[in-house]
Amino acid sequence: MAAPRYGDGKPVAMDAYHESRNELDGLPVTVTEKIPVTNTPNIFSYKSYVFAKNPALVRRFIKATKADVGGVGGHVVAADEVKSIIAKFVLENNGYRGEPIFTSLIVTHTGDDCAVTGIMAESVDMSVVDELMWDALQEGATKAAELGLYGPGQDLVADAFTGNLRGAGPATVALPFPVRKDNPSQTVLVSFADKTEPMAFNHYATGAYMLPRFNTGLIIASSKMKRGYIFEIVDLDTKAQAIEAGAHPRDPKALDGKMEELAKGLQEKVITLRAPEDLYDIEGLTRSSRFVIARVWSRNEKGERDQLGYVCSAERLHNIKTKKGFTYGGKDDPVLLAFAQGDWPAPGEITSPWATAPMVAGDCRGSHNLHILPMPINSQTSYWSGPILSAITLSCNIHTGRIGAISDQFSLGTPWDEVRRTASQLAIQFRHAHGVKQPATLHEDELEYQEGWRERRARLERQFEVKPPLTFTENGANGHGSAKPAAARAGGRPDEID
Repeated sequence: MAAPRYGDGKPVAMDAYHESRNELDGLPVTVTEKIPVTNTPNIFSYKSYVFAKNPALVRRFIKATKADVGGVGGHVVAADEVKSIIAKFVLENNGYRGEPIFTSLIVTHTGDDCAVTGIMAESVDMSVVDELMWDALQEGATKAAELGLYGPGQDLVADAFTGNLRGAGPATVALPFPVRKDNPSQTVLVSFADKTEPMAFNHYATGAYMLPRFNTGLIIASSKMKRGYIFEIVDLDTKAQAIEAGAHPRDPKALDGKMEELAKGLQEKVITLRAPEDLYDIEGLTRSSRFVIARVWSRNEKGERDQLGYVCSAERLHNIKTKKGFTYGGKDDPVLLAFAQGDWPAPGEITSPWATAPMVAGDCRGSHNLHILPMPINSQTSYWSGPILSAITLSCNIHTGRIGAISDQFSLGTPWDEVRRTASQLAIQFRHAHGVKQPATLHEDELEYQEGWRERRARLERQFEVKPPLTFTENGANGHGSAKPAAARAGGRPDEID
């Protein structure tokens, strides 16, 4: 087995990091008691960069990677020990050619998914970061198995690391920071979803970036926002693409072959549209799970692409090659990175579409439609199993690559408490009213992990019979056959029958 490209041969000592939990050491304490409203993550920042007097003006990226490597009590919550093992592995191996890979990072969970979010310099090879993330998540999965957690390594669906994380199971995105001499501050909104699909993030993109009722800045701002945005929309359904390309839907071998062909080179089927000009087209495409807004750019004076400011892990796992062949790997539990303020919507504008508790696909067994719950960061699922959403904002110094502070957009003690109550009431009513019937459950082609239904459906299909429709005579039912209605035989019109 080849030696990892990260780590520089020896573990990084923990005293090389500044931790945000110690940020008040030596300072007067201004609040004697705090009411806990969120589980704010600890920030690890590489000291030599945090306290650098003359930081280099370089391109930096923020990268977020998330995966389910094993849950407590089923798919309920991530174990603290698993998160700590992942954090320890990343921190100890945080080196590449004598420099830190991450200058600052946090480790969080949403439901039973663990996530690492950090800032890295352009000089770091992204495939090296992906390799580090893959191995760290594998360490987490090993600990999950040791603890007897459910589904250890569930999202690590590839056989082994193959050069990048795309298509390997974990959700991962990277967003380049702007390079500017003045004003090193940049606000980044990070959102994680569990028990749902990338389409859920369409509510963000078609709300704050398109509609003034969510974002008045589209009308009154003097920034680039007034020009609207450019949207790149991805067709995620490689299975449907394979069928449209000629593969028969009931021929698994043909489907797998066509999906493998479509997956070569990790190509995407995308369309670029503009708002407000193409608003109806964008709304029309993004109404379904198949099409997801993956990237959003601001627009320059000519109306062309300017700064990338929104990326979503828009990927469906129809085309993941494993030892068992192609597998449909779930709703993908996506992650989102988005800039906020300035030329971009404010954090509250980005999250505002969730205030009406819209429904998303996913939930228990990945096979339902249900109202999403906006929850504080580091929260568990409950009542069936979600779906849930978290969103935090990071104040980042793009000169030093430091995450300076964090706020939780869905924390307790905010109006989101009322949204959670509303979403819970709607979910209980909707789920109990419909049970296994649609629209509470998804179309049978989208049911996940449920080979039992396919077996049942196949058995019942064999019991169907093909018969002519039931007809009637003057003496009543005449069984299955063909006969004209009485009025037709009498010369009248069939619609004249009483």
